[in-house]
Amino acid sequence: VILLQTDVIVNSVGVDLNFGTGPLCKALLAKAGPALEVEFDKEIERVFADEGSVLCTRGCALACKSVFHAIVPSWDGLKGQTLKILEGIIHSCLQKTEELGLNSIAFPAIGTGGFGYPKTLVSELMFDTVFKFSSSHARKTLQEVHFLLSPKDVDNIQVVLLRTKLPILEKKCFEVFFLLLAGFIRPVSTEVLGVHEMQVGSVTLQVISGDITKEDTEVIVNITNSTFDATTGVFRAIMDAAGSQVEEECAQYAGLSENGMLITQGGKLLCKKIMHLINAKNVKSEVSIVLEKCEQRKYKSVSFPAIGTGQAGQSPAKVADEMLDAIVEFASKTSVQHLKKIKIVIFQTNMLRDFYESMKKKESSDSSITGLWSIELPAQWEDMKDERVKLVNLKPSCQEYLEVKNKFRKTCPNFVIEKIERVQNPFLWQTYQIKKKSLCKKNKYQSNEKLLFHGTAASSLSTINYNGFNRGFAGKNAAVIGNGTYFAVDASYSAQNTYSRPDMNGRRCMYLARVLTGQYCAGSKGLITPPPKDPADPTDLYDSVVDDVDFPKMFVIFNDIQAYPEYLITFRK
Repeated sequence: VILLQTDVIVNSVGVDLNFGTGPLCKALLAKAGPALEVEFDKEIERVFADEGSVLCTRGCALACKSVFHAIVPSWDGLKGQTLKILEGIIHSCLQKTEELGLNSIAFPAIGTGGFGYPKTLVSELMFDTVFKFSSSHARKTLQEVHFLLSPKDVDNIQVVLLRTKLPILEKKCFEVFFLLLAGFIRPVSTEVLGVHEMQVGSVTLQVISGDITKEDTEVIVNITNSTFDATTGVFRAIMDAAGSQVEEECAQYAGLSENGMLITQGGKLLCKKIMHLINAKNVKSEVSIVLEKCEQRKYKSVSFPAIGTGQAGQSPAKVADEMLDAIVEFASKTSVQHLKKIKIVIFQTNMLRDFYESMKKKESSDSSITGLWSIELPAQWEDMKDERVKLVNLKPSCQEYLEVKNKFRKTCPNFVIEKIERVQNPFLWQTYQIKKKSLCKKNKYQSNEKLLFHGTAASSLSTINYNGFNRGFAGKNAAVIGNGTYFAVDASYSAQNTYSRPDMNGRRCMYLARVLTGQYCAGSKGLITPPPKDPADPTDLYDSVVDDVDFPKMFVIFNDIQAYPEYLITFRK
Protein backbone atom coordinates (compact mmCIF):
# COMPACT_ATOMS: atom_id res chain seq x y z
CA VAL A 1 0.00 0.00 0.00
CA ILE A 2 2.72 2.45 1.02
CA LEU A 3 4.44 2.15 -2.38
CA LEU A 4 1.27 2.54 -4.44
CA GLN A 5 1.34 5.37 -7.00
CA THR A 6 -2.20 6.72 -6.50
CA ASP A 7 -3.19 10.28 -5.61
CA VAL A 8 -5.04 9.17 -2.47
CA ILE A 9 -4.60 6.30 0.02
CA VAL A 10 -7.41 5.61 2.51
CA ASN A 11 -6.35 4.92 6.12
CA SER A 12 -8.58 3.84 9.03
CA VAL A 13 -8.45 5.16 12.60
CA GLY A 14 -10.61 4.13 15.58
CA VAL A 15 -13.13 6.43 17.28
CA ASP A 16 -10.60 6.88 20.14
CA LEU A 17 -8.45 8.73 17.53
CA ASN A 18 -5.31 6.85 18.60
CA PHE A 19 -3.04 7.19 15.58
CA GLY A 20 -0.68 4.40 14.47
CA THR A 21 -2.30 1.46 16.32
CA GLY A 22 -3.59 -0.66 13.39
CA PRO A 23 -1.19 -2.47 10.99
CA LEU A 24 -2.01 -0.24 7.99
CA CYS A 25 -1.76 2.98 9.99
CA LYS A 26 1.54 1.82 11.51
CA ALA A 27 2.98 1.07 8.06
CA LEU A 28 1.86 4.44 6.67
CA LEU A 29 3.32 6.27 9.65
CA ALA A 30 6.64 4.42 9.36
CA LYS A 31 6.96 5.35 5.68
CA ALA A 32 5.48 8.87 5.81
CA GLY A 33 7.39 9.92 8.92
CA PRO A 34 6.17 11.70 12.09
CA ALA A 35 4.88 14.64 10.03
CA LEU A 36 1.83 12.54 9.10
CA GLU A 37 0.74 12.20 12.75
CA VAL A 38 1.42 15.92 13.36
CA GLU A 39 -0.87 16.82 10.44
CA PHE A 40 -3.54 14.39 11.68
CA ASP A 41 -3.45 15.94 15.17
CA LYS A 42 -3.82 19.45 13.70
CA GLU A 43 -6.77 18.28 11.61
CA ILE A 44 -8.68 16.85 14.61
CA GLU A 45 -8.18 20.16 16.40
CA ARG A 46 -9.49 22.06 13.37
CA VAL A 47 -12.64 19.98 12.70
CA PHE A 48 -15.00 17.91 14.86
CA ALA A 49 -14.04 14.27 14.20
CA ASP A 50 -16.76 11.74 14.92
CA GLU A 51 -17.39 8.20 13.69
CA GLY A 52 -17.85 8.32 9.93
CA SER A 53 -15.71 11.46 9.50
CA VAL A 54 -13.00 11.53 6.83
CA LEU A 55 -9.99 13.77 7.58
CA CYS A 56 -7.51 14.77 4.90
CA THR A 57 -3.74 15.25 5.30
CA ARG A 58 -0.81 15.46 2.90
CA GLY A 59 0.99 12.25 1.97
CA CYS A 60 4.24 13.59 3.51
CA ALA A 61 7.00 11.10 2.51
CA LEU A 62 4.52 8.70 0.87
CA ALA A 63 4.21 8.46 -2.94
CA CYS A 64 0.58 9.66 -2.77
CA LYS A 65 -0.55 13.29 -2.67
CA SER A 66 -3.10 12.88 0.13
CA VAL A 67 -4.10 10.43 2.86
CA PHE A 68 -7.78 10.22 3.85
CA HIS A 69 -8.14 9.11 7.47
CA ALA A 70 -11.53 7.45 8.00
CA ILE A 71 -12.85 7.35 11.59
CA VAL A 72 -14.27 3.83 11.75
CA PRO A 73 -16.48 2.49 14.58
CA SER A 74 -16.18 -1.15 15.68
CA TRP A 75 -18.55 -3.66 14.05
CA ASP A 76 -21.92 -3.94 15.82
CA GLY A 77 -23.04 -7.24 14.32
CA LEU A 78 -25.74 -5.55 12.19
CA LYS A 79 -27.48 -4.39 15.39
CA GLY A 80 -26.87 -0.70 14.67
CA GLN A 81 -25.69 1.66 11.93
CA THR A 82 -22.03 0.68 11.44
CA LEU A 83 -22.51 -0.71 7.90
CA LYS A 84 -24.36 2.49 6.92
CA ILE A 85 -21.53 4.57 8.44
CA LEU A 86 -18.96 2.59 6.44
CA GLU A 87 -20.94 3.19 3.23
CA GLY A 88 -20.91 6.93 4.05
CA ILE A 89 -17.13 6.83 4.58
CA ILE A 90 -16.53 5.25 1.14
CA HIS A 91 -18.85 7.78 -0.52
CA SER A 92 -17.12 10.70 1.29
CA CYS A 93 -13.70 9.48 0.11
CA LEU A 94 -14.85 9.44 -3.52
CA GLN A 95 -16.52 12.86 -3.15
CA LYS A 96 -13.40 14.43 -1.56
CA THR A 97 -11.16 13.01 -4.32
CA GLU A 98 -13.35 14.81 -6.87
CA GLU A 99 -13.44 18.03 -4.81
CA LEU A 100 -9.63 18.07 -4.60
CA GLY A 101 -9.36 17.55 -8.38
CA LEU A 102 -7.45 14.28 -7.96
CA ASN A 103 -7.46 11.33 -10.39
CA SER A 104 -7.00 8.12 -8.36
CA ILE A 105 -7.75 6.58 -4.96
CA ALA A 106 -6.79 3.30 -3.26
CA PHE A 107 -9.06 1.51 -0.77
CA PRO A 108 -7.88 -1.29 1.52
CA ALA A 109 -10.59 -3.61 2.91
CA ILE A 110 -11.64 -0.98 5.49
CA GLY A 111 -12.66 -2.31 8.90
CA THR A 112 -11.83 -5.97 8.33
CA GLY A 113 -8.87 -6.00 10.74
CA GLY A 114 -9.21 -5.03 14.39
CA PHE A 115 -12.59 -3.34 13.79
CA GLY A 116 -14.15 -6.78 13.19
CA TYR A 117 -16.22 -6.19 10.03
CA PRO A 118 -16.99 -9.36 7.98
CA LYS A 119 -14.74 -9.42 4.91
CA THR A 120 -17.36 -10.45 2.36
CA LEU A 121 -19.80 -7.76 3.54
CA VAL A 122 -17.12 -5.08 3.28
CA SER A 123 -15.95 -6.14 -0.18
CA GLU A 124 -19.52 -6.12 -1.51
CA LEU A 125 -20.26 -2.76 0.13
CA MET A 126 -17.09 -1.19 -1.29
CA PHE A 127 -17.87 -2.32 -4.80
CA ASP A 128 -21.55 -1.43 -4.67
CA THR A 129 -20.85 2.05 -3.28
CA VAL A 130 -18.16 2.82 -5.85
CA PHE A 131 -20.27 1.61 -8.75
CA LYS A 132 -23.32 3.50 -7.47
CA PHE A 133 -21.22 6.67 -7.22
CA SER A 134 -19.73 6.13 -10.67
CA SER A 135 -23.10 5.71 -12.36
CA SER A 136 -24.89 8.57 -10.57
CA HIS A 137 -22.23 11.30 -10.73
CA ALA A 138 -20.99 13.25 -13.70
CA ARG A 139 -17.28 12.46 -13.65
CA LYS A 140 -14.95 15.42 -13.25
CA THR A 141 -11.45 14.27 -12.41
CA LEU A 142 -11.62 10.83 -10.76
CA GLN A 143 -10.39 8.20 -13.24
CA GLU A 144 -9.14 5.21 -11.22
CA VAL A 145 -10.32 3.37 -8.12
CA HIS A 146 -7.95 0.73 -6.70
CA PHE A 147 -9.15 -2.05 -4.40
CA LEU A 148 -6.41 -3.74 -2.40
CA LEU A 149 -7.28 -7.37 -1.71
CA SER A 150 -5.23 -9.93 0.17
CA PRO A 151 -5.11 -13.34 -1.56
CA LYS A 152 -5.83 -14.88 1.86
CA ASP A 153 -9.34 -13.63 1.18
CA VAL A 154 -9.95 -15.92 -1.80
CA ASP A 155 -13.67 -16.19 -0.96
CA ASN A 156 -13.79 -12.40 -0.75
CA ILE A 157 -12.35 -12.01 -4.25
CA GLN A 158 -14.70 -14.63 -5.72
CA VAL A 159 -17.74 -13.01 -4.06
CA VAL A 160 -16.72 -9.72 -5.57
CA LEU A 161 -16.19 -11.12 -9.05
CA LEU A 162 -19.21 -13.43 -9.17
CA ARG A 163 -21.90 -11.73 -7.10
CA THR A 164 -21.44 -7.96 -7.08
CA LYS A 165 -22.15 -5.32 -9.67
CA LEU A 166 -18.97 -5.98 -11.66
CA PRO A 167 -20.77 -5.58 -15.04
CA ILE A 168 -21.52 -1.92 -14.30
CA LEU A 169 -17.93 -1.43 -15.43
CA GLU A 170 -19.33 -1.49 -18.94
CA LYS A 171 -20.52 2.06 -18.29
CA LYS A 172 -16.84 3.01 -18.39
CA CYS A 173 -17.18 5.53 -15.54
CA PHE A 174 -13.97 4.52 -13.80
CA GLU A 175 -11.16 2.16 -14.47
CA VAL A 176 -11.20 -0.21 -11.52
CA PHE A 177 -8.11 -2.16 -10.52
CA PHE A 178 -7.57 -5.08 -8.19
CA LEU A 179 -4.15 -5.08 -6.59
CA LEU A 180 -3.28 -8.45 -5.12
CA LEU A 181 -1.09 -7.76 -2.13
CA ALA A 182 0.67 -11.09 -2.62
CA GLY A 183 0.57 -13.85 -5.19
CA PHE A 184 -1.75 -16.59 -6.29
CA ILE A 185 0.68 -19.03 -4.64
CA ARG A 186 1.31 -18.15 -1.02
CA PRO A 187 4.50 -19.00 0.86
CA VAL A 188 5.41 -22.55 1.82
CA SER A 189 5.31 -23.06 5.55
CA THR A 190 8.43 -24.35 7.22
CA GLU A 191 8.11 -27.96 8.31
CA VAL A 192 5.91 -28.47 11.36
CA LEU A 193 5.64 -32.08 12.56
CA GLY A 194 6.56 -33.42 9.13
CA VAL A 195 4.10 -31.15 7.23
CA HIS A 196 4.84 -28.52 4.56
CA GLU A 197 1.83 -26.43 3.56
CA MET A 198 1.16 -23.83 0.88
CA GLN A 199 -1.92 -22.14 -0.53
CA VAL A 200 -2.49 -22.37 -4.30
CA GLY A 201 -5.46 -20.18 -5.17
CA SER A 202 -8.40 -21.58 -3.19
CA VAL A 203 -6.70 -24.97 -2.69
CA THR A 204 -4.57 -25.92 0.34
CA LEU A 205 -1.66 -28.23 -0.54
CA GLN A 206 0.02 -30.25 2.21
CA VAL A 207 3.08 -32.45 1.73
CA ILE A 208 3.41 -34.71 4.74
CA SER A 209 5.55 -37.54 5.98
CA GLY A 210 3.37 -40.48 6.99
CA ASP A 211 1.24 -43.50 6.15
CA ILE A 212 -1.40 -42.86 3.45
CA THR A 213 -3.63 -45.65 4.83
CA LYS A 214 -4.23 -43.49 7.94
CA GLU A 215 -5.48 -40.46 5.98
CA ASP A 216 -9.09 -39.28 6.43
CA THR A 217 -9.46 -37.36 3.15
CA GLU A 218 -12.57 -38.20 1.10
CA VAL A 219 -10.40 -39.80 -1.61
CA ILE A 220 -7.17 -41.79 -1.45
CA VAL A 221 -5.22 -42.46 -4.65
CA ASN A 222 -3.70 -45.91 -5.23
CA ILE A 223 -1.22 -46.95 -7.95
CA THR A 224 -1.64 -50.41 -9.45
CA ASN A 225 -1.02 -52.67 -12.42
CA SER A 226 -3.81 -53.93 -14.67
CA THR A 227 -4.13 -57.23 -12.78
CA PHE A 228 -4.16 -55.72 -9.27
CA ASP A 229 -1.70 -58.35 -8.06
CA ALA A 230 1.36 -56.41 -6.87
CA THR A 231 2.74 -57.86 -3.65
CA THR A 232 4.77 -54.89 -2.35
CA GLY A 233 4.80 -51.11 -2.06
CA VAL A 234 2.04 -48.57 -1.41
CA PHE A 235 -0.47 -50.60 -3.44
CA ARG A 236 -0.18 -53.61 -1.14
CA ALA A 237 -0.31 -51.45 1.99
CA ILE A 238 -3.53 -49.74 0.82
CA MET A 239 -5.19 -53.01 -0.26
CA ASP A 240 -4.31 -54.78 3.00
CA ALA A 241 -5.65 -51.89 5.05
CA ALA A 242 -8.81 -51.52 2.93
CA GLY A 243 -9.76 -55.17 3.34
CA SER A 244 -11.23 -57.98 1.25
CA GLN A 245 -14.31 -56.02 0.12
CA VAL A 246 -12.11 -53.65 -1.92
CA GLU A 247 -10.02 -56.57 -3.27
CA GLU A 248 -13.24 -58.21 -4.49
CA GLU A 249 -14.48 -54.95 -6.06
CA CYS A 250 -11.17 -54.56 -7.93
CA ALA A 251 -11.30 -58.16 -9.17
CA GLN A 252 -14.89 -57.67 -10.34
CA TYR A 253 -14.32 -54.42 -12.25
CA ALA A 254 -10.65 -54.72 -13.25
CA GLY A 255 -11.43 -54.84 -16.98
CA LEU A 256 -13.89 -51.92 -16.85
CA SER A 257 -11.53 -49.07 -15.96
CA GLU A 258 -12.21 -45.64 -17.43
CA ASN A 259 -9.19 -43.62 -18.67
CA GLY A 260 -6.88 -45.97 -16.77
CA MET A 261 -8.75 -45.41 -13.50
CA LEU A 262 -10.98 -47.61 -11.36
CA ILE A 263 -12.96 -46.10 -8.46
CA THR A 264 -13.96 -48.35 -5.54
CA GLN A 265 -15.35 -47.89 -2.04
CA GLY A 266 -12.92 -47.08 0.77
CA GLY A 267 -13.51 -50.35 2.62
CA LYS A 268 -11.93 -50.24 6.09
CA LEU A 269 -9.99 -47.04 5.27
CA LEU A 270 -11.23 -43.67 6.56
CA CYS A 271 -11.81 -42.36 3.01
CA LYS A 272 -15.08 -42.60 1.03
CA LYS A 273 -13.45 -43.71 -2.23
CA ILE A 274 -10.19 -45.12 -3.56
CA MET A 275 -9.14 -44.02 -7.04
CA HIS A 276 -6.89 -46.75 -8.48
CA LEU A 277 -4.59 -45.49 -11.26
CA ILE A 278 -3.62 -48.37 -13.55
CA ASN A 279 -0.09 -48.39 -15.02
CA ALA A 280 0.42 -44.70 -14.23
CA LYS A 281 3.31 -43.48 -16.38
CA ASN A 282 2.72 -39.76 -17.01
CA VAL A 283 2.66 -38.31 -13.50
CA LYS A 284 1.31 -34.85 -14.38
CA SER A 285 -1.46 -36.26 -16.56
CA GLU A 286 -2.54 -38.81 -13.91
CA VAL A 287 -2.68 -36.19 -11.16
CA SER A 288 -4.71 -33.89 -13.45
CA ILE A 289 -7.20 -36.68 -14.19
CA VAL A 290 -7.68 -37.41 -10.47
CA LEU A 291 -8.17 -33.73 -9.58
CA GLU A 292 -10.70 -33.22 -12.39
CA LYS A 293 -12.59 -36.36 -11.28
CA CYS A 294 -12.65 -35.17 -7.63
CA GLU A 295 -14.01 -31.76 -8.68
CA GLN A 296 -16.57 -33.37 -10.99
CA ARG A 297 -17.80 -35.61 -8.13
CA LYS A 298 -17.71 -32.72 -5.62
CA TYR A 299 -15.11 -34.27 -3.30
CA LYS A 300 -13.45 -31.76 -0.96
CA SER A 301 -10.15 -33.55 -0.23
CA VAL A 302 -7.75 -36.09 -1.76
CA SER A 303 -4.49 -37.82 -0.71
CA PHE A 304 -1.81 -38.91 -3.22
CA PRO A 305 1.26 -41.08 -2.70
CA ALA A 306 4.49 -39.91 -4.40
CA ILE A 307 3.47 -41.39 -7.78
CA GLY A 308 6.16 -43.27 -9.68
CA THR A 309 8.88 -43.13 -7.03
CA GLY A 310 8.53 -46.80 -6.07
CA GLN A 311 8.99 -49.67 -8.53
CA ALA A 312 8.68 -47.28 -11.50
CA GLY A 313 11.96 -45.76 -10.28
CA GLN A 314 11.28 -42.15 -11.29
CA SER A 315 13.36 -39.34 -9.79
CA PRO A 316 11.60 -37.90 -6.68
CA ALA A 317 12.54 -34.34 -7.75
CA LYS A 318 10.99 -34.85 -11.22
CA VAL A 319 7.86 -36.45 -9.71
CA ALA A 320 7.53 -33.55 -7.25
CA ASP A 321 7.74 -30.96 -10.07
CA GLU A 322 5.18 -32.80 -12.21
CA MET A 323 2.70 -33.31 -9.36
CA LEU A 324 2.95 -29.64 -8.35
CA ASP A 325 2.63 -28.47 -11.98
CA ALA A 326 -0.66 -30.39 -12.25
CA ILE A 327 -1.94 -29.00 -8.92
CA VAL A 328 -1.10 -25.37 -9.78
CA GLU A 329 -2.66 -25.70 -13.24
CA PHE A 330 -5.81 -27.22 -11.71
CA ALA A 331 -6.09 -24.57 -8.98
CA SER A 332 -5.68 -21.80 -11.60
CA LYS A 333 -8.96 -22.76 -13.27
CA THR A 334 -11.97 -20.57 -12.69
CA SER A 335 -14.31 -23.53 -12.36
CA VAL A 336 -12.77 -25.04 -9.18
CA GLN A 337 -15.49 -24.93 -6.50
CA HIS A 338 -15.40 -28.15 -4.49
CA LEU A 339 -11.89 -29.55 -4.04
CA LYS A 340 -10.19 -27.55 -1.27
CA LYS A 341 -7.46 -29.79 0.20
CA ILE A 342 -4.79 -31.86 -1.59
CA LYS A 343 -2.31 -33.96 0.37
CA ILE A 344 0.82 -35.70 -0.90
CA VAL A 345 1.79 -38.36 1.63
CA ILE A 346 5.47 -39.36 1.58
CA PHE A 347 6.31 -42.72 3.12
CA GLN A 348 10.09 -42.34 2.68
CA THR A 349 10.93 -39.22 4.68
CA ASN A 350 14.13 -38.53 2.67
CA MET A 351 11.88 -37.51 -0.29
CA LEU A 352 10.24 -34.74 1.72
CA ARG A 353 13.14 -32.44 0.83
CA ASP A 354 12.55 -32.89 -2.92
CA PHE A 355 8.90 -31.89 -2.56
CA TYR A 356 9.79 -28.93 -0.33
CA GLU A 357 12.30 -27.68 -2.94
CA SER A 358 9.66 -28.01 -5.67
CA MET A 359 7.17 -26.03 -3.56
CA LYS A 360 9.74 -23.28 -3.02
CA LYS A 361 10.41 -23.13 -6.78
CA LYS A 362 6.68 -22.73 -7.43
CA GLU A 363 6.49 -19.99 -4.83
CA SER A 364 9.35 -17.99 -6.36
CA SER A 365 8.15 -18.43 -9.95
CA ASP A 366 4.62 -17.28 -9.22
CA SER A 367 4.15 -14.53 -11.78
CA SER A 368 1.28 -12.87 -9.95
CA ILE A 369 3.19 -11.98 -6.78
CA THR A 370 2.29 -8.36 -7.33
CA GLY A 371 -0.29 -8.52 -10.08
CA LEU A 372 -2.34 -5.58 -11.26
CA TRP A 373 -5.55 -6.71 -12.93
CA SER A 374 -7.47 -4.21 -14.98
CA ILE A 375 -10.95 -5.53 -15.65
CA GLU A 376 -12.60 -4.14 -18.74
CA LEU A 377 -15.71 -5.68 -20.24
CA PRO A 378 -16.48 -5.24 -23.96
CA ALA A 379 -18.34 -2.00 -24.70
CA GLN A 380 -21.18 -3.79 -26.52
CA TRP A 381 -22.08 -6.07 -23.57
CA GLU A 382 -25.49 -5.57 -21.99
CA ASP A 383 -26.05 -5.04 -18.26
CA MET A 384 -25.76 -8.44 -16.49
CA LYS A 385 -28.41 -7.56 -13.86
CA ASP A 386 -26.63 -9.64 -11.21
CA GLU A 387 -26.55 -12.74 -13.43
CA ARG A 388 -23.32 -14.71 -13.50
CA VAL A 389 -23.78 -15.58 -17.19
CA LYS A 390 -26.01 -13.92 -19.75
CA LEU A 391 -26.88 -15.00 -23.31
CA VAL A 392 -27.84 -12.06 -25.52
CA ASN A 393 -29.87 -12.88 -28.64
CA LEU A 394 -28.39 -10.69 -31.40
CA LYS A 395 -30.66 -8.89 -33.86
CA PRO A 396 -30.10 -10.12 -37.45
CA SER A 397 -29.59 -6.52 -38.56
CA CYS A 398 -26.79 -5.68 -36.09
CA GLN A 399 -23.12 -5.60 -37.13
CA GLU A 400 -22.06 -8.35 -34.69
CA TYR A 401 -24.66 -10.76 -36.05
CA LEU A 402 -23.68 -10.03 -39.65
CA GLU A 403 -19.96 -10.59 -38.98
CA VAL A 404 -20.57 -13.95 -37.29
CA LYS A 405 -23.08 -14.98 -39.97
CA ASN A 406 -20.69 -14.14 -42.82
CA LYS A 407 -17.85 -16.10 -41.21
CA PHE A 408 -20.17 -19.11 -40.72
CA ARG A 409 -21.73 -18.90 -44.21
CA LYS A 410 -18.32 -18.80 -45.88
CA THR A 411 -18.10 -22.61 -45.64
CA CYS A 412 -21.70 -23.46 -44.57
CA PRO A 413 -23.87 -21.72 -47.22
CA ASN A 414 -26.62 -24.37 -47.13
CA PHE A 415 -27.40 -24.27 -43.41
CA VAL A 416 -30.16 -22.08 -41.92
CA ILE A 417 -29.14 -19.97 -38.91
CA GLU A 418 -31.91 -19.88 -36.29
CA LYS A 419 -30.16 -17.51 -33.89
CA ILE A 420 -26.78 -16.14 -32.83
CA GLU A 421 -26.25 -15.38 -29.13
CA ARG A 422 -23.45 -13.45 -27.46
CA VAL A 423 -22.11 -15.25 -24.37
CA GLN A 424 -21.43 -12.77 -21.54
CA ASN A 425 -19.44 -14.31 -18.68
CA PRO A 426 -17.35 -11.63 -16.85
CA PHE A 427 -15.33 -14.13 -14.81
CA LEU A 428 -14.32 -16.22 -17.85
CA TRP A 429 -13.63 -13.07 -19.85
CA GLN A 430 -11.30 -11.77 -17.15
CA THR A 431 -9.23 -14.96 -16.87
CA TYR A 432 -9.01 -15.16 -20.67
CA GLN A 433 -7.72 -11.57 -20.85
CA ILE A 434 -5.09 -12.27 -18.16
CA LYS A 435 -3.87 -15.26 -20.18
CA LYS A 436 -3.86 -13.14 -23.34
CA LYS A 437 -1.68 -10.46 -21.71
CA SER A 438 0.73 -13.14 -20.52
CA LEU A 439 0.93 -14.75 -23.99
CA CYS A 440 1.40 -11.41 -25.76
CA LYS A 441 4.25 -10.55 -23.42
CA LYS A 442 5.90 -13.96 -23.89
CA ASN A 443 5.57 -13.88 -27.69
CA LYS A 444 6.60 -10.23 -28.02
CA TYR A 445 3.10 -9.01 -28.91
CA GLN A 446 2.75 -10.94 -32.16
CA SER A 447 -0.74 -11.99 -33.33
CA ASN A 448 -1.78 -14.61 -30.76
CA GLU A 449 -5.57 -14.71 -31.09
CA LYS A 450 -7.87 -16.27 -33.70
CA LEU A 451 -11.64 -16.63 -34.11
CA LEU A 452 -12.30 -20.36 -34.53
CA PHE A 453 -15.29 -22.73 -34.53
CA HIS A 454 -16.15 -25.47 -32.05
CA GLY A 455 -19.12 -27.78 -32.61
CA THR A 456 -20.81 -29.41 -29.63
CA ALA A 457 -23.95 -31.18 -28.43
CA ALA A 458 -26.78 -29.20 -26.81
CA SER A 459 -26.13 -31.07 -23.54
CA SER A 460 -22.71 -29.36 -23.19
CA LEU A 461 -23.89 -25.76 -23.67
CA SER A 462 -24.57 -24.85 -20.05
CA THR A 463 -21.20 -26.25 -18.88
CA ILE A 464 -19.30 -24.32 -21.56
CA ASN A 465 -21.23 -21.07 -20.98
CA TYR A 466 -20.53 -21.17 -17.23
CA ASN A 467 -17.11 -22.85 -17.01
CA GLY A 468 -15.57 -22.57 -20.47
CA PHE A 469 -14.14 -25.33 -22.66
CA ASN A 470 -12.82 -28.42 -20.90
CA ARG A 471 -9.97 -30.46 -22.34
CA GLY A 472 -10.97 -33.23 -19.92
CA PHE A 473 -13.43 -34.31 -22.63
CA ALA A 474 -10.59 -34.89 -25.12
CA GLY A 475 -11.04 -38.17 -26.90
CA LYS A 476 -14.86 -37.99 -26.82
CA ASN A 477 -14.51 -37.41 -30.55
CA ALA A 478 -11.38 -38.08 -32.61
CA ALA A 479 -8.23 -36.83 -30.84
CA VAL A 480 -5.69 -37.43 -33.59
CA ILE A 481 -3.33 -34.51 -32.84
CA GLY A 482 -3.49 -34.39 -29.03
CA ASN A 483 -5.73 -34.72 -25.98
CA GLY A 484 -6.84 -31.09 -25.82
CA THR A 485 -9.78 -28.94 -26.95
CA TYR A 486 -10.21 -28.76 -30.73
CA PHE A 487 -11.12 -25.69 -32.81
CA ALA A 488 -11.64 -25.48 -36.56
CA VAL A 489 -10.79 -22.70 -39.00
CA ASP A 490 -13.84 -23.58 -41.14
CA ALA A 491 -17.39 -23.82 -39.81
CA SER A 492 -18.06 -26.70 -42.22
CA TYR A 493 -15.72 -28.95 -40.21
CA SER A 494 -17.45 -28.20 -36.89
CA ALA A 495 -20.87 -28.58 -38.55
CA GLN A 496 -20.32 -32.33 -39.06
CA ASN A 497 -22.75 -34.57 -37.13
CA THR A 498 -19.85 -35.96 -35.08
CA TYR A 499 -19.33 -32.55 -33.46
CA SER A 500 -22.51 -30.46 -33.83
CA ARG A 501 -24.86 -33.32 -33.00
CA PRO A 502 -28.47 -32.57 -34.07
CA ASP A 503 -31.17 -32.69 -31.39
CA MET A 504 -34.64 -34.26 -31.90
CA ASN A 505 -35.73 -31.23 -33.95
CA GLY A 506 -32.62 -31.22 -36.12
CA ARG A 507 -31.12 -28.17 -34.38
CA ARG A 508 -27.33 -28.01 -34.01
CA CYS A 509 -24.98 -25.83 -31.97
CA MET A 510 -21.59 -24.32 -32.67
CA TYR A 511 -19.43 -21.71 -30.94
CA LEU A 512 -17.37 -19.04 -32.62
CA ALA A 513 -14.66 -18.69 -29.99
CA ARG A 514 -11.71 -16.44 -29.31
CA VAL A 515 -8.71 -18.76 -29.08
CA LEU A 516 -5.15 -17.94 -28.02
CA THR A 517 -3.25 -20.04 -30.55
CA GLY A 518 0.07 -18.19 -30.08
CA GLN A 519 3.07 -20.07 -31.49
CA TYR A 520 2.12 -23.52 -32.75
CA CYS A 521 3.62 -26.71 -34.14
CA ALA A 522 2.34 -29.99 -35.58
CA GLY A 523 0.40 -32.14 -33.11
CA SER A 524 0.38 -35.90 -32.66
CA LYS A 525 -1.77 -38.54 -31.00
CA GLY A 526 -1.48 -38.79 -27.21
CA LEU A 527 -0.09 -35.27 -26.54
CA ILE A 528 -1.32 -33.83 -23.23
CA THR A 529 0.67 -30.58 -23.51
CA PRO A 530 2.24 -28.82 -26.51
CA PRO A 531 5.82 -30.00 -27.18
CA PRO A 532 8.80 -27.84 -26.08
CA LYS A 533 10.20 -25.45 -28.70
CA ASP A 534 13.71 -26.63 -27.85
CA PRO A 535 14.31 -30.15 -26.44
CA ALA A 536 17.12 -28.67 -24.33
CA ASP A 537 14.59 -26.43 -22.53
CA PRO A 538 11.49 -28.49 -21.63
CA THR A 539 9.85 -25.52 -19.86
CA ASP A 540 9.39 -23.34 -22.98
CA LEU A 541 6.42 -24.97 -24.74
CA TYR A 542 4.52 -24.08 -27.89
CA ASP A 543 1.11 -22.53 -27.13
CA SER A 544 -0.98 -24.86 -29.30
CA VAL A 545 -0.70 -27.59 -31.94
CA VAL A 546 -2.15 -27.88 -35.47
CA ASP A 547 -2.89 -30.46 -38.15
CA ASP A 548 -0.70 -28.71 -40.75
CA VAL A 549 1.83 -26.00 -39.83
CA ASP A 550 1.78 -24.36 -43.28
CA PHE A 551 -2.00 -24.42 -43.83
CA PRO A 552 -3.65 -25.15 -40.47
CA LYS A 553 -7.31 -26.13 -40.49
CA MET A 554 -7.40 -27.40 -36.91
CA PHE A 555 -5.98 -25.96 -33.65
CA VAL A 556 -5.72 -27.77 -30.31
CA ILE A 557 -5.14 -26.02 -26.95
CA PHE A 558 -4.25 -27.71 -23.66
CA ASN A 559 -5.08 -24.91 -21.21
CA ASP A 560 -8.78 -24.23 -20.59
CA ILE A 561 -8.42 -20.46 -20.14
CA GLN A 562 -6.89 -20.11 -23.62
CA ALA A 563 -10.33 -19.87 -25.22
CA TYR A 564 -13.48 -17.81 -24.65
CA PRO A 565 -16.87 -19.00 -26.06
CA GLU A 566 -17.91 -15.64 -27.51
CA TYR A 567 -20.83 -16.52 -29.81
CA LEU A 568 -23.24 -19.45 -29.83
CA ILE A 569 -24.74 -20.25 -33.24
CA THR A 570 -27.93 -22.39 -33.40
CA PHE A 571 -28.55 -23.73 -36.92
CA ARG A 572 -30.16 -26.53 -38.94
CA LYS A 573 -30.15 -27.99 -42.43
